[in-house]
Amino acid sequence: MAYNTTFTMRRDFAASSSSTEPDLQAEYESSREQLERLMAAPVKDFPAIDELVDRLELLQLAIKGEHGIKGNNPNE
Repeated sequence: MAYNTTFTMRRDFAASSSSTEPDLQAEYESSREQLERLMAAPVKDFPAIDELVDRLELLQLAIKGEHGIKGNNPNE
């Protein structure tokens, strides 16, 4: 498996310092590319695909959190 397993996302999405936070957009794009490669493979690695989907969800919520949006409900 060639995807990056070093990224871990805190559930609270609170930023302690902008200099210590990962580049969320770059991590999202990288994870997206990895997911596309895994999905295009002739033999699917479903545990890796599931992990990337979970990571992308956390990244999406963290990116939204940077803009003051919490959760996936646009009416909140």
